[in-house]
This record gives sequence, C-alpha cells and structure tokens, in this order.
Amino acid sequence: MIEPYRDQLEAMTAELEEEHQLHGSGRKRTLDLSRVYARYPDMVSLDRVAELREENAPLELQRFAAEAYLGDAVKELSDAIGNLEASLTVHASGEQVPYLAVRPRILNEPDAERRAALHAARAETTARELNPLLWEKGQRERDLLPDVGATSMLELYHRFGYRPIELADQTDAFLDGTEALYRDEIDHALRRRVGLPLESAGPQDLSRLWRAPEYDGTFPAERALHALRATLGGMGIDLDRQRNIELDVDARPGKRPRAFCAPVRVPDRVVLVVLPQGGHDDYRALFHEAGHMEHFAHASRALPAEHRLLGDNGVTEGWAFLLEHLVSDPAWLSARLDVPRPDEYVRFTALAKLTIIRRYAAKLRYETELHGGAPLDRMPARYAELLEAALLVPHPPGDHLDDVDPGFYSTCYLRAWAFEAQLVEFLRAEFGADWFRRRAAGSLLRELWELGQSLDVERLLREVTGQRLEFGVLTQQLHEQLS
Repeated sequence: MIEPYRDQLEAMTAELEEEHQLHGSGRKRTLDLSRVYARYPDMVSLDRVAELREENAPLELQRFAAEAYLGDAVKELSDAIGNLEASLTVHASGEQVPYLAVRPRILNEPDAERRAALHAARAETTARELNPLLWEKGQRERDLLPDVGATSMLELYHRFGYRPIELADQTDAFLDGTEALYRDEIDHALRRRVGLPLESAGPQDLSRLWRAPEYDGTFPAERALHALRATLGGMGIDLDRQRNIELDVDARPGKRPRAFCAPVRVPDRVVLVVLPQGGHDDYRALFHEAGHMEHFAHASRALPAEHRLLGDNGVTEGWAFLLEHLVSDPAWLSARLDVPRPDEYVRFTALAKLTIIRRYAAKLRYETELHGGAPLDRMPARYAELLEAALLVPHPPGDHLDDVDPGFYSTCYLRAWAFEAQLVEFLRAEFGADWFRRRAAGSLLRELWELGQSLDVERLLREVTGQRLEFGVLTQQLHEQLS
C-alpha cells in the first residue's frame, strides 16, 4: 500500500503545484483544484487514511492522506474562495479597486485617510463576501474530523508530530520579552516615517511603514535578478546552469506581483515566478522564494517522496529566511548593492522582523484556540484581541477566518525564524561575516539542501550546530540590533 501511494503522491502534488503555478503566473484565469482531486480518488479516500494508519506508514504520508481527504471534501469551496477573491472589487474613496490589489495599493498610498478607507472597505468586503464561504469550509472540515480519528484540528496535528501549544508557550515568552522594545520602536518609527503616533495608527499604517519608498533607489528593479545571480554565484551556484529551474520573469495580466516558488517536480522541475518591481520588499520576496527554489532543486532524487514533497516545512522556510535576510545583512548590502552606510536600513528591517514575528506569535495562540475546537462565533473578538495585544493597533474582527494559515503552517514560520537566527550565527563563525561569498559555505548548504525535508528543523539544527532550537536567540538578536 505504501509504495503505490508514494507513486501517486508524486503525480498528484505535481498537478496541484502546476495548477497553482499557472493561476498565480497569470497563464490560467481560474483556479480548478477540483479537477485535480477528481483525478486521484484513491489518494483522497477515507480507506487510504485508515490503511496508512494501520500499516504505521510514515507520519508524513498519514498527514497527507488526512489532509487530502479533508481537502477533497471542501475542494469546491476552495475553488470558489480563490476565484471569488480574484473577481471581487472594493469601493473606496470614489473608486473601484480589485480586491487583490487593495493591499498593494495601501502599501503605496501616502495619504492616511485614503489608506484607512481602503483598509475598512477591504475588511468589510472580506466579512461580507468571503467569510460565509470560509465559515462553511471550516465547519465542514470540523464535521469530518471524526472520520480521521480526531475531535479537533489541534488533536489531529498533534498526532502528526506538531506541538503548537508548546511552541505557543515559547512565543508567548518572546512577546513578553520584546513588548517594551516593540512599543517604543514602533511608535518612534510611525511618527518619523508615517507621521502618525501609535495610538492613531491601524494595520494599514504598519503596511505603509514597511513599504519604505525612501529605499527604492537602493533596490532598483533592474538589479534584483542580477543581485540574486551574483549572490548564488559567490557560493559556487550558477543559476543559469541549473536546468531543473525555470525563471518566469515575463509580465502578463493576472500575474501575482509578489514572487513565488512552485516545486512542480522535486527536484526535476522548480519554477520561480517573479515580476521585478523594485523596492526592498520586492527583493526580500525574491530572495525568500529563491531559498525555497534552491532547497527543492538540490533535494536528492534518492529520497522517498515524503522527504522531498512533505516533511517539516519549517525546513524549507528556514532556507527561505536564510536568503531573504541577506537583504538586510550589512555585509551583503555593501558587497552586492554598494550601500555605503547600511546601518539605518538594517535597524529598520530589524523592527520589521520583530513586528512580523510578534504578529505570528499572536496568530499561533489564536490558531491553537480556533483549531482546539472553540466555538466559531467567539473567534472574531478573540482574533482582534490577540492581534491588538501583540501589535498595539486595532485589527478588524472579520479577518478571523481569512488570516489563518492552514495546517498550523504558522508553526513552520516561527520555528524557521529561530532556525535561521541560530544558523546564520554558525555560518558567520565558520566562514566569516561574508559567508555568502564563500564556496565552502555554498558546499555546506548544498549538502544540507540534498537532505530535502528528511529531518525536522530541530534535528537539522542540532546536526549542523549541536544546538537546540531556542527562541531566546531571536529575542537577544533583536534587542542587540535595536539597541
């Protein structure tokens, strides 16, 4: 049973990734996951869930089978949600804005009142149009959990080796340890860069803060791919000779403005979809997705399917953060973009990092309650309470279903941030501050990428550095960077 399931896993995930890649790159107008699920009835059946569990199959395969069963049950709703998002428009300040364009518009809107109007209109549209479908999808999944032997999503993922509550205890400590630092720094940054005090700000003003148009000249669109090629080349990786990587850089209607990676066939076909626009966040997104790209492209073909396609996604997110955070590394800024005095920008990005980690820490605590079986009608207020406590700005309760990472993916991001913080300290100690220019460092990374996701983040870090994963390292680093 296990080997045939592995074979179909390869084919099914390839079709799902291809569907997402075609839709996200603007080559396909509508998302049609239902068609893919319909082609693999054996992969999504309840019988497979039971058989894999009875045969004590690898947990990754058991998790995929359970997720596929639940995903098949809500596939029409998933398609409807994705296609509705692509079709909705939002009315604000006398104009109609495509729903998916609202957040980019907010980033680039210098006027506080227009930002607030866009944010309020987007939140109202989310609550009115999307939440009924999101609620129906969530309730349907809850109703089916007994079929896969669980009473809640929290219980199900605990069975698959996730430990969200234990992690939330660590991230709660991170919130406590950085609260005063965050309060002082975010208020100062908002006053200086956005012209608003913290008590008058909303999430839309934080978005504008991170846009930081004053740095656009430092990160021109035409140098983004060159900077990536040069960075990889410094580690002995020739991007243009990697035949298993496809770069989609063409502009077309419907293409997502933010870079993304589609590992269609790991490691034989990995697609990086990018539309360079300039600005520091565009560079960060490109380098983040390139971290995924190189990880998947180097995975050993000898690994079983579950260690190339599944496993602990904290690993691939860790590699993504490793490259992304180069964009705020003073040594990299000097070497690759000729930035003479990067200290102010480095400090700015440290605050951005502190903010997003605090945001995900609050989301994790919320998701442990949501997926622990709490009544759905109580969750809007709880979402707003936890996010405001972490970020000190009010959040719309109606985002309580839209702002949820499926499958406790928030745990992957959080553990990956800690992994990257400890790994980069190791790389600097072993190879120097400019480790990204050392072929020996590149050789080590290629060896680790070949492991795919056969190890989880905790074990991988221990194998490389001998250390335990410690959130306290992040707390210490951010205090040092913002002191």
